[in-house]
Amino acid sequence: MQKINLNEKEASEIYGPSVHWFRRARWKGDGPRYIKLAGSVLYPVTELNAFFEARIVKSTSETVILVGNRL
Repeated sequence: MQKINLNEKEASEIYGPSVHWFRRARWKGDGPRYIKLAGSVLYPVTELNAFFEARIVKSTSETVILVGNRL
C-alpha cells in the first residue's frame, strides 16, 4: 500500500531536495503545498508530483512561468 502523504524526510528521500530545502521553501512560500496537522508537516504525494512536474524543462533556454506555484 502506497502512502498518500509524506513527511519532509520521506519527501526528501524520494524527490531529492534536502529536508532543509523543504523547510526553506515552506518559509518562503514557494514550495509544494503541504498539510499542517497537530504540529506535523505532511506533503500529499499528488502535490509533490504536480509541483515537480510543473518544473520540467527541455532545455536551458526554456523558461518555467509559474503563477502562485502553478503553471
